[in-house]
Amino acid sequence: MAADKCRDFTILDIRISSVLIKITEMNKIIVIIGLLLAGNTVVAQQTKAVQWMLGVWKISTPQGTVVEIWEAKNDSTLQGRSVFVKTNNDTIPQERIEMAFRNGEWFYIPTVSNQNEGKPVSFKVIFLRANEFVSENPAHDFPQRIAYRRIKQNMYASIEGKRNGRFSKQNFDFTTE
Repeated sequence: MAADKCRDFTILDIRISSVLIKITEMNKIIVIIGLLLAGNTVVAQQTKAVQWMLGVWKISTPQGTVVEIWEAKNDSTLQGRSVFVKTNNDTIPQERIEMAFRNGEWFYIPTVSNQNEGKPVSFKVIFLRANEFVSENPAHDFPQRIAYRRIKQNMYASIEGKRNGRFSKQNFDFTTE
């Protein structure tokens, strides 16, 4: 009878060991899945960092209205476009813009009509927080720096850098409805 008890304990130990092995393997799978999901969450959180730009933004002038429209293209890119609407309602395209998250970094990428042979120019985002960013491309002729900041229903954009050897800055004060 004592031998039967020992055999029972041995079988029980083996069963417990196999259950522990299965639990350990299950934990590994859960940890791997968790890490994969966490990685996707980090990317998703990154893309949310610039969603404050979404919408239709306008600057009224005596000659017409500058309109900048930002939309989500996908989970890593915002797509913008800027047009000038004259007082007679003629619309003149100004630029196409992407705000893109690539290889763990943000880039502001404008393609301006009649500039740079119609090719996009990348500006690396060097500063990003809740409702603002600063991007730069020191090798570009002008501007070398582009910044955006949102405060409530206003979005303030600026371009700056050296032009013909002198510092120049232009501000764009947008509003939304």
